[in-house]
Amino acid sequence: MKKILELRVTQFDFDFINHVKGLREKNGMTKEDLSLKMGLAKSFVGNVESYTQRHKYSTRHIALLAKAFGFKNISDLMKFDTPKYDKILITIQQTMNKSGTKVVCSEVMKIESIK
Repeated sequence: MKKILELRVTQFDFDFINHVKGLREKNGMTKEDLSLKMGLAKSFVGNVESYTQRHKYSTRHIALLAKAFGFKNISDLMKFDTPKYDKILITIQQTMNKSGTKVVCSEVMKIESIK
């Protein structure tokens, strides 16, 4: 079973979440590992990385993330391209399990700027 979602977010939030996810995976950390290294509930990073949740990293989390990854300077954490747009509309296709109760896979189909 497939389901289409449309999310309106800032491109900065979307890009930053994906940047942190890439760092997490590169460092061999699970979502739970990173959450606990940040001193937060073990489900926190999973909620942020989920397309179905509205959780985002706040400015408070930037320092916690930098420490969790072992960066001396916050600027080292923020090394990713400046977003091209302010707000974007993301179209996501989710594949559900047979009973339709759990997302098995999420794929970004399209990203458009919102003016």
